[in-house]
Amino acid sequence: MPRQLDFRPQAVFAPAYNLEPEKIMEQRSFFNPDYDYFVDVGGRGGGKTVDKIKSVVLESTIRKVRVLVTREYLGSIAESTKAEIEEAITELELDHFFHITEKQITAVNGSKFMFKGLKNNINNIKSIAAVDIVLVEEAEGVSEICWDKLLPSIRPKSGKMIVIVIFNPDSKLDATWRTWMENTPERTLITTTNYNNNKYFPEHLERMRLNDLKTLPKRRYDKKWLGIPTGAEGDIIIDEIWLRAARFASQHEEWQKVGKKVVAYDPAGQGKDNHAVAYLDGNCIKDIDEWPLSPDLRVATNRALSMVRKNEADEFTYDECGGFGDGVSVFAQDNADGTSTDEDGNHFEYIDIDIIPFNAGDSIEKPEDWDDDKKIKGTEKTPYEIYANQKAHAHGVVAQQFYNTYRFIELGERNIDFDDMISLDIEDDTLFNKIIREMSTALWVKSESTSKKKVEDKKAMKKRTGQESPNLNDAIIMTRAPRPSVPLNFLDMEW
Repeated sequence: MPRQLDFRPQAVFAPAYNLEPEKIMEQRSFFNPDYDYFVDVGGRGGGKTVDKIKSVVLESTIRKVRVLVTREYLGSIAESTKAEIEEAITELELDHFFHITEKQITAVNGSKFMFKGLKNNINNIKSIAAVDIVLVEEAEGVSEICWDKLLPSIRPKSGKMIVIVIFNPDSKLDATWRTWMENTPERTLITTTNYNNNKYFPEHLERMRLNDLKTLPKRRYDKKWLGIPTGAEGDIIIDEIWLRAARFASQHEEWQKVGKKVVAYDPAGQGKDNHAVAYLDGNCIKDIDEWPLSPDLRVATNRALSMVRKNEADEFTYDECGGFGDGVSVFAQDNADGTSTDEDGNHFEYIDIDIIPFNAGDSIEKPEDWDDDKKIKGTEKTPYEIYANQKAHAHGVVAQQFYNTYRFIELGERNIDFDDMISLDIEDDTLFNKIIREMSTALWVKSESTSKKKVEDKKAMKKRTGQESPNLNDAIIMTRAPRPSVPLNFLDMEW
């Protein structure tokens, strides 16, 4: 008489499964039929991989399935979880049921396990027919293009699709986090599990965890053991925690609003680029408008200037890089002169504003002297000595202002000028999260010719993160970009 399989998942994983034998036999599946996607996320030692490997092995015994075990890069089968699957088969006393070869595992009922990397095989994987289960291991490294090609290609003959995603979060900027945690598809079960959810958490890992608790910075410990993702890695310009601290900072009882009303416009370039406009009320970002590339720059400029009229702004600034500056300048001046018309021929109301172009690629003027009022507060250097261009200078200024806000809100420091802080007063959560993603992405890089700081260029950033042009970031940065009359006060980040 065959041995009855005993499947008892840990409590944290139980919602993913059928636990009643009658339902298992009726539906011919161990998996909860309410879900197609099973996402297990968390820190090290949470038991995610062991749980899902056992469940897939058992699933392959009660129905014929084709299982694709994959990750972004798979140089060899030895780099996959094939060894862990073999261990699970032995632990479940199912060696008699499976035939194991160097490259795959098959079962007597026709079930089959295949092991392939996504990055170098994505077009071939798309053509794999009748894959019933996809188990994506170390999914934090899977790129946006691989998710986009893999998921629509899954067409099981059984009609029951199961996609299992296992990952230890790295960054909220990663494609995997955005795909599953921010833009969660329907019929997805997200299971968060850490070491404290795993009753089989081994002693050697507990010793390692306790040592890390004493020796690692809190953010590294939280990321490693609690699965709390960070912003971008590397020499990041604006930290995500600074941005989150700035949300509605203006609602603090001691906050004082100071400064001009400024509207900044980042015109779209080409391709997937968008237009973006930001409105700064003193030291508070109050409004954002973003829209797809417009074929008519006059119409787009008029839309940007509608933000000026709406808020009675004092100043309008725009990015004159990319060949659009002359056009925006003319159309903006037409508005200021009261001569501009919309598509229907209606004249715009006259607006009295300062129109100030911003050229991110301009070099920083070398001071004629090196007096203290030319130097960055707290340093012996001028912006000319540190930054390669105006874009880098502006990012340095805004980074310091967000850091100052973090110090005011989270650390309780009170010796900071309010004109050196900035509040993000954005109600919409989706828009706020997009701002967070864009503003915490770019890295400092060195200029090859001068070794001064530059902002990572858009092509390099897209290659690293998959993110398109950060238009919201650029518009917000321009609202606080240095003007000749504005005192310098920004973060001097060391290399």
